[in-house]
Amino acid sequence: MVLYQIEESLGSFVLNNGSIESLNIESLENIHRREVDKGKSFNRGSIKDIVEATYLDELFRFAMDIAIDSSISEYIKYLYSLFHHLDIYEIRNAISHPNRPFWNCYWYRVAAIASDPVNEILGLNEVKNALSAAEQGTITDPPEEWIKKIIWQIPNNLPKNFDHGLTGLIGRSRETQDLKKFIENQRINTIALVAPGGAGKTALALDLLNVIVSTPSFTKYVDSVLYLTMKTEKLTSDGVIPLNSIETISELKRNITVSINEIYDESHKDFEEVLEKHKSDKVLLCIDNLETLLRDNQNSFEELNHNLPQSWQVLVTSRVSIANATILSLEALKEKSAIHLARTYFAKRGGNQLEEKAYSDLTKSCFYNPLAIRLTLDLMIAGKDIPSSISVANKEIAEFSYNNLIDALSNNAIEILEAVFVEDCSTRLTLCELLEKTLDDISSAIGELSKTSLISRNSSDQGESYSLSDSVRDLLVISPKNIKARSNVQDKINKRRVLSKEIDIKQEKNELPIWHIDFIPKGTNENLKILITEINKNISKARKNTDIAVKLFKRLKETQFMYENESLYQKAFGRVLEILNDFKGAEDHFKLSIKLNEQEPSAIYLLARLLHTIKRYDDAYIQYQKLIEAGWIKDSKDNEQFGKTIYDGLFLALLFNGQYDEILDLTKKWKEAGIYRGVLGTYRSSAWKRKAEVTINENPALTAENLLKSSKILTDVFRNEGYIKAACKQAINIFEEVQYCFSRIEYYNNFPDQGNQLLTFIADNILEISQVINTLDSPLLISKLSKIEIKTNPFRSKLWKNLLKNYDIDEDIDDDTDETNTSLNGLVLVKIINRPNNKASYVFARDGFHQDYFLHYDNFKNGGWKDWCQFYTGMVLNIVPDENRNESNKAINAKEIYLRT
Repeated sequence: MVLYQIEESLGSFVLNNGSIESLNIESLENIHRREVDKGKSFNRGSIKDIVEATYLDELFRFAMDIAIDSSISEYIKYLYSLFHHLDIYEIRNAISHPNRPFWNCYWYRVAAIASDPVNEILGLNEVKNALSAAEQGTITDPPEEWIKKIIWQIPNNLPKNFDHGLTGLIGRSRETQDLKKFIENQRINTIALVAPGGAGKTALALDLLNVIVSTPSFTKYVDSVLYLTMKTEKLTSDGVIPLNSIETISELKRNITVSINEIYDESHKDFEEVLEKHKSDKVLLCIDNLETLLRDNQNSFEELNHNLPQSWQVLVTSRVSIANATILSLEALKEKSAIHLARTYFAKRGGNQLEEKAYSDLTKSCFYNPLAIRLTLDLMIAGKDIPSSISVANKEIAEFSYNNLIDALSNNAIEILEAVFVEDCSTRLTLCELLEKTLDDISSAIGELSKTSLISRNSSDQGESYSLSDSVRDLLVISPKNIKARSNVQDKINKRRVLSKEIDIKQEKNELPIWHIDFIPKGTNENLKILITEINKNISKARKNTDIAVKLFKRLKETQFMYENESLYQKAFGRVLEILNDFKGAEDHFKLSIKLNEQEPSAIYLLARLLHTIKRYDDAYIQYQKLIEAGWIKDSKDNEQFGKTIYDGLFLALLFNGQYDEILDLTKKWKEAGIYRGVLGTYRSSAWKRKAEVTINENPALTAENLLKSSKILTDVFRNEGYIKAACKQAINIFEEVQYCFSRIEYYNNFPDQGNQLLTFIADNILEISQVINTLDSPLLISKLSKIEIKTNPFRSKLWKNLLKNYDIDEDIDDDTDETNTSLNGLVLVKIINRPNNKASYVFARDGFHQDYFLHYDNFKNGGWKDWCQFYTGMVLNIVPDENRNESNKAINAKEIYLRT
């Protein structure tokens, strides 16, 4: 009554104060065209006809045209702003739409305008009278034609009645605003409302579309609205009702054509003609339940969408995700909204009101699903009790949604469902392993399932995992969709568990310590555990066979996407790359392994060992030092082997780098080192021996002194620690160095006391050492030592002479013989004078004329690497010298090298 009077008064204002000439010509043309299209007679020269055909917004604009340059202009604009701020257009359309709720606030908005003094200023006195009459209860109904008249609408084919019309849309304010923004954004071509069945996708879409077609401001974005449903079934309290709906792409195109013809009063023959005619129009096409189409042909919708004019916008509702669309996912209602819906629906359906707790329990049991809530209340009104109503409603919705969803899923998504069913809780990586699919395949299918209610996502610090709800699990029990996939997954899981357990048992049996490079923690992923065991088992073979190493590399590369964040995996990859001589790659993987697990010592050890191999001794030393600082040098039997290995690496790095004083400094307290006493003593001895080598020619006195220091340390080691292998090897080096030095006149003449002490050291230990190091040719060495010209030489005693009688000794070069005759058939007899270390690939030798030679392993003709490693200072060889000498003061290169036979 009051709003009707406001419109009447505004129309009278235009009639009484305006003329045709004062009105906007473009607006007049639009009104004339609209009325003619409706088939109505219209006199464009009659202001009365114009006012009767004018919508409310147009009426205001005419009023503002009339008031230009007058004192009332600002008051007309003020009244117009009130209409917009209070959304009077929404109220006017609610009056004309019986299926739209009329809220109490509407009355107060209209009353606020009717009571504003601006009406009196503009002479709209009848408005105030209508308000007073309404307040006093004197109600005069407006004309029926005014009530039925829809004052304005964007062309559309929306249904007249909505399923949610009884209660209106409840609890979707945020989603409605989001959807509005998407539709107003002209850069968004496709919008998808995605949610499980019964969540209210269709209700949200229809409710907003109804607002759009009744809101003039939306003409900036939309010229017309098409609504098409592909829903094949409808779930009611009486069960599933089949619907006659669109099911194919051709039917969809045909229905778009029919709808366009209907709302525009046109007669296009086919879909292509429609697209051509309306290619510039802003058409909002809404397709409800699109999964019906996707189930049979997933690409058909994408093709259709691609062919639509650029100005068209598509809104779809679906239970499954839509590619290349802006997704708006609907969650279950909030508890408060769900209770509000239940109370409102039950009241309007004529049910007796329940207690608050009953509504709370009911909505919770329905998982706040709008359809489940309405179906439960319908069943209660039909006479069922609350528990059975809830049970029936949830069961029917679950089965209804489940069957529809499954039919629309890809094969990969179905296999994932079956795998999660078996595994109970899965990750993307475990799914890759079980289903033998790429991460891209799994991610795509997970994305598809994530838009449904079939799987549940669980996020933690360890990553994302997936599980099934009890209801979905029950449905998969009674209705498996790929029993073969389920069986395969179960078989793989069983086999994986058995192998994993066997690995743990074997590791425990072998008492493999945690620092061992082959150690695998119990909690390791079962598939990764099996992979690493395979690598460890074949790593030794791979060192001898490149083909095996390449196979291991390929195996690791194939699984990189699954385990690249696992320290154990990166360590294994580094070991394989080292075998393939990709030292840079190996270093990178070892470092990454350490980064992923800084507490794991074996990766640091492997990195240190690699750095030593490529002669980066300083860097190797740093890594060994890290292990020491981390506490891996432990005074316990369980850790003794690893501790000794660390010390070996540390001191060898210093030895090869010539840092002998650093070793001496680190080993000052070697006698207090507990179980590592022998190791530290051995390397301290080695440092003194190396210092002795440096001064052989320049400072014989210092050499003799350092050799004596070295031997005394080893005497202590042998006495207290026994003949440990490392110390025995070092002792042999000292033996050879003593034999070489004290065979020279400047040594045995000037330092006979030191020589005697050193020879006594050798005599005390050589036989025991020869039992430990079976490659030592002790008779030959003893023979050489017996020739040293020191009076008290113990090897000249009858005891040693009798011992040598049992051996046929091939005598060395005799210093007292004529050494000028050492060349025979091109061969030159030489003696090794300098051997850098046991594993060096070169040595230096000297012939009887004191000519020096450079001997490299590449030219060794009648032996292998093992033989080469046994070379010692003072050993005699045959060589063929290179006749092309570059510089006279340099050693001559040996073209060929032969063991003496």
